[in-house]
Amino acid sequence: MPSPPRLFPVFTAAVILLGGLSSVGWAVDPAPPLRVTLAGTLTLPDTAPATNGSGELPITGLSGVTWLGEDRFAAIMDNSDRLLLFRLAVSKSGEPEAVSDLQIVILGEHHDYEDLALCPPRLLARIAEKRAARGDSIPTNCLLVCEEKTPAIRAIDLDTGDLLGIVPIPEIAKTRRVNRGLESLAVDPDGSHIWTATEEAVPGDGPAASPTAGTVVRLMRIAVPGAESAAGEAQFAYAAAPPHRFLRIFTGEPLAGVTALVALDRGRLLVLERAAGPGLPPFTSALYLVETRVSADVTDVSGGLANRTELHISKTPLWRDALGCNVEGLCLGPALADGGQTLVAVADNGGLGTPTQLIGLVMREAPRAVDASAVGGAAAIVGVVLLLVRITSP
Repeated sequence: MPSPPRLFPVFTAAVILLGGLSSVGWAVDPAPPLRVTLAGTLTLPDTAPATNGSGELPITGLSGVTWLGEDRFAAIMDNSDRLLLFRLAVSKSGEPEAVSDLQIVILGEHHDYEDLALCPPRLLARIAEKRAARGDSIPTNCLLVCEEKTPAIRAIDLDTGDLLGIVPIPEIAKTRRVNRGLESLAVDPDGSHIWTATEEAVPGDGPAASPTAGTVVRLMRIAVPGAESAAGEAQFAYAAAPPHRFLRIFTGEPLAGVTALVALDRGRLLVLERAAGPGLPPFTSALYLVETRVSADVTDVSGGLANRTELHISKTPLWRDALGCNVEGLCLGPALADGGQTLVAVADNGGLGTPTQLIGLVMREAPRAVDASAVGGAAAIVGVVLLLVRITSP
C-alpha cells in the first residue's frame, strides 16, 4: 500500500485534472438539442358559427393560436372582436388531419389582437378572488390576449368573451412603433412568467427592419402576480434577420420581426420570425431556439441595443418555412406516442387570397454530437492520472 506522502500528490493531481474536465467539454448541458420538421398542412373552412347565435362568420386574419388541452385549440383574429375555437385531430406522425366543432366567440372589446395564451392558474385565482369580493361572476376559463395598438395584455373570459383585467407590461413596450407593438405571447410551463415581445425594435433600441437589415427586439419576461419563482422579470435582446429577397410588385417597404413565442422548460423559448415583402414571395418564416438562462438581462440598458451585439442572445435555427405562408401564430400541441412534441402554427390569409391554414410541425430531441477534442482531452487526463498512480506505487 502506498505511504500517505505518496498518495497526497496523486490525490491533488486527480482533483486538479478532474476539475479541468469541464474545460474540455464534459460539462453536462441540461437542455438537449432540438430539431423541428414539417408534418403537414390543413386548410380551414371559410366560416364558422358564432356562439351568440348571430350566424356564420368568416374565419380570417388569424394571428395567434394556443392549445387548451387534449385536442382543443383557440385562435385569435386581428383587428376584430373574434376568437375561434376548434378541435384538431392529428395523425401518429403529427400531421393535422381534420378540424371539428368550430365556433367563433364574440369578445367584449374590439382590438388589434395578435396572440393569446392560457391564463396561468395563479393569475386566474387572483382574478376570481377580486371578482368574488365585488360580487361578480367567477370565471372558470381564462385566456390572455395581447394587442399591439394600445399596447396591452388583457385577460378575457373564454366562455363569455368579457374583459377580466389587464396585466401590467414593461414601460418600454409602450414606446412601440405604430403597428409594430406586442405581437407575441406565451406562458412558462410552470405558470410563473408571461413572455411577450414587440414585432420590431422600439425607437430607442434601434431602427425598424429595412430591405438590407433586421431589427432588434426585447424578449420580455413578466412575473405572474402571486407566482413563486427564483427568476424575476427580465428582458433579452433578440436580433431578427433582415427581410427575404423578393421580386417587387407592389409599393411599400418590407418588414421583419418576431410574431410568436413558445415557452419551454429551463428558460428556453421558441421564437418565430416572419418577414413580409411587397412582391414575390410575399412571406417567409423561420423558427429559432434561444436559451435565456445563459443570456444577458438588458432591462437596465436604456437603449441602443441594435449596436450592442455583445448583448444579443444566441439563437439556434430549427425550421424554415418553404410554403410562402404568412405564419403568424405558434403553440405547443399534444405529445405523440413516439415521444415527439407537436407544434401547431396558424397562417393568416394576409389579404392576398391565400388560404387560412394550420401548419403541423413536430419537435424532437436531436442526437448529441460527440466532441472529438473533448474525448481526446479527457483521455489524456485519464492517462496522466494512471501514470501518476504507477509512479507513486511501491
